Amino acid sequence: MACIDDKGNLTATAKKILTAVKDQSLTAEEVASGTGLPLFKVRSSLRDMASMGFVIQEDDTYQLNEKAEKLLNRG
Repeated sequence: MACIDDKGNLTATAKKILTAVKDQSLTAEEVASGTGLPLFKVRSSLRDMASMGFVIQEDDTYQLNEKAEKLLNRG
């Protein structure tokens, strides 16, 4: 997956996105605006992270899952 490197760590892009949704639920557009990442990259990453169980999608918003919070805090 594009959000995890070959050593099992979060990529820089994944860290930015997960940090953005750590304390509040945001839409993909809000994440893109807040992180400066292209919207297509944010949407793709959020889809990957939702399938991996890192974010919870509710309607059009995303929030951090406990599984991802542990990875984010790990470094």
